[in-house]
Amino acid sequence: MNIKIRNTLTEIIAVAIAITWMYSKLNGAANMSIASITQVLVQSIGISILAAIFSAIAIHIVSAIITKSKEKNVIDERDNMIEFYALRLSNVIFGISLVIILALLGWFNLPINFGIIAITLSVFLASICSTFLKIYLYK
Repeated sequence: MNIKIRNTLTEIIAVAIAITWMYSKLNGAANMSIASITQVLVQSIGISILAAIFSAIAIHIVSAIITKSKEKNVIDERDNMIEFYALRLSNVIFGISLVIILALLGWFNLPINFGIIAITLSVFLASICSTFLKIYLYK
């Protein structure tokens, strides 16, 4: 497996772990205070970062054991363009999501608890979509 695809798979694994953990903690979000919801969301971002680090280490070790060689992470212009396209997609998805959430908060009386959760989930969704675009473009 290509090192670029392995790195993007670790991003997907980390976000999936964070979303699963966040979902398990926010079952009663309608009855939770904004402070407790914000604590859960900040913890889920921390879990996402830690999961990315640990899954990258684990996947790198398993890959090195299987292939018995060390791959170098060479970055060229193509990689920079792929990263740029993925970043643009991520920004577009997050921007559109943010506008929709703010419209729902302002005109359709979406509770602020769900607005905060939706903003965090839109960040995770943008990350997942940009990662899938990277996998598609690397193939």
